[in-house]
Amino acid sequence: MQYQLITTQNQLNQFVSSVSNAPILAIDTEFMRRRTLYPEVALIQVYDGSHLALIDPLCELDFTLFWHLLKDEKVLKVFHSPSEDIEVFQKFAGFVPHPMFDTQFALQLLGEGNCVGFASMVKKLLDVEIDKSESRTNWLQRPLTEKQLDYAASDVYFLLPCFEKIAGQIIEKSLFDIIIQESQLIASKRAFEVPDDHVYLDIKNAWQLKPRDLAVLKELAAWRRAKAQKKNLALSFVLKELNMVEVAKRRPTTLVSLRNIPGIELSEINRSGKEILQCVERGKAVTESNCPEKLLRLIDYPNYKKAAKDISAIIKMVAVDAGIPADVFASKKQINQLLSWNWKKTAEERAVLLKPDLLQNWRYCYVKKALSQWDV
Repeated sequence: MQYQLITTQNQLNQFVSSVSNAPILAIDTEFMRRRTLYPEVALIQVYDGSHLALIDPLCELDFTLFWHLLKDEKVLKVFHSPSEDIEVFQKFAGFVPHPMFDTQFALQLLGEGNCVGFASMVKKLLDVEIDKSESRTNWLQRPLTEKQLDYAASDVYFLLPCFEKIAGQIIEKSLFDIIIQESQLIASKRAFEVPDDHVYLDIKNAWQLKPRDLAVLKELAAWRRAKAQKKNLALSFVLKELNMVEVAKRRPTTLVSLRNIPGIELSEINRSGKEILQCVERGKAVTESNCPEKLLRLIDYPNYKKAAKDISAIIKMVAVDAGIPADVFASKKQINQLLSWNWKKTAEERAVLLKPDLLQNWRYCYVKKALSQWDV
């Protein structure tokens, strides 16, 4: 396996020129996400079947020509489980490569099961054992070791032949466009930012809170995300979810009372104590009539079990007709998305939030008639 480590502009320009006519590129990224909200890109791997490069984004490089190649609609970009790679490109490049082919999702469509890991795929399709010992390495260190570079190169070196074995079956079953659309869906979901007023709805255990408590939680959730984005800190390093709920319940008025909340950490108070108290005060100032309504879980709705069972049965029938595994069509989570959309979201909320997966993209094309009563 031969590869080139690219650290200069001339090397990058020459590599882009050498692969500019390739119809398919296998791509992967290495990144770090320790205490940060956003992934820190550390390496970009690219292979066209003849030329394999490891591009060092920590060097002073102009990526304009390379980005142009990744935006080219005539070039298929192959990834394995690209959800986090999508986030890397969104943050570092400002766009997501398109069109994208996800080999992991392709294996799901072919009935090979959910979340087939890269090493498992390579072993199954190529009968090659991949050394994964470097998967937890520090990719931001420089210089990278030969072992790190070999590991990174292997991710795209073996990805391309795996794609070639998978693609034939996918084309034969006329499922190619579905894979492209699924990657688009993932990219749109990654790029979507929930409005400030709705961030608190995703906080675990928010359903336990009273309306007044929810008014405080609403303030805390929006503030926490804004601070995490500004400081590029993981949300839990700003304020943990469990502690947010406790603050909302107890509504402390002083730093002393804040410190007395069970579970809250001194580091959270030192970094953000005054801001947390300000959120509490804003939540307490909300008039009773403007406090959020108490949240219901789906299991609190009397018809939940029957509705979920009915939707699942419909999807299984559609899946059989389409020749697609039912669990690829819709997981339990995706069925719950649809029920929440119908039962828990107002028309105003639906106007600003992402539709459930079942009402978007390729899934909707298959189920729009069968699930028309849930299409609001």
